Amino acid sequence: MITRPPLAALITASLFWGTAVSVTKYALRGFGPITLLAISLIAGTAVLWTIVILRGHRPPLPWRRAVLLGLFEPALAYAGDLLGLARTSAANGALLSGLESVFIVLLAAVFLRERITGRITVALALALAGVAVLEGTGSFAGAGLGDLLVLAGVLSAAAYTIVARGMGDESDPLTVTACQFTTATILIVPAVTFVWATHVETAPSHVAARFWFAAIFVGIIGYAASFLLYNYAIARVRAAPASIIVNLIPVFGLASAVFWLGDSLTVARVLGAILIGLSVTIFTATELAEARNAAKANVTPSKA
Repeated sequence: MITRPPLAALITASLFWGTAVSVTKYALRGFGPITLLAISLIAGTAVLWTIVILRGHRPPLPWRRAVLLGLFEPALAYAGDLLGLARTSAANGALLSGLESVFIVLLAAVFLRERITGRITVALALALAGVAVLEGTGSFAGAGLGDLLVLAGVLSAAAYTIVARGMGDESDPLTVTACQFTTATILIVPAVTFVWATHVETAPSHVAARFWFAAIFVGIIGYAASFLLYNYAIARVRAAPASIIVNLIPVFGLASAVFWLGDSLTVARVLGAILIGLSVTIFTATELAEARNAAKANVTPSKA
């Protein structure tokens, strides 16, 4: 069951993640993808540990799980995303992110033995139909390197959800997220050093302030805040239902790409967004109703 606080956290995280796609595409005008990832991770990690210190330290996440979380996402997931967005459009990146739910549900069924219920099947079918309509005909068949890199990042993000699901309610979301980002930052520093040394990317010595602002925004809002909210929610819900909520990411991503970056808004994109939104509406309404029924059952006196 999904109660209101985790539901709100998932939707807000989806909003931040979706908007970050367009901000990332904009920031890539000033930075190389690995350089941008390093800057954003450092910014997000610094903010997270500042909050941890101000609030008071709590027991850290076991290092093995922290390494896995940081490796899958944000390190590999966002490396694939940024390398892909450098070669494809923000709108296309947002559309492809909708496929994360497919990977999550399948991985959850295989590794977590989660049952795929009828409601989840209906909601997932609507979401997939929405993504198919948004993508249009023939795009996946001719997917370029950019699209494939984005898809690789999406698969890594789905694997992250499966690992994160094992944290349990006792895990502190802030400490988990701070450890996760620290691991990802440690992993990405050698990569950015390598691309600078080999001149694959240039060091950001003469980048305009607006691109720095965008990179820091991605790190703090698109990365740190999103993961903090998601880590809070994912420990309290099943992986498969959570995957349906994150189908809002491509909707928010498309909206920001259209209104901010000027990407075209076609009939197919509008219809796809409606289908995805409908899948989330049906799912959340059903889950909240079941949560209310369960709460009533728990307070109903049993007969002797």
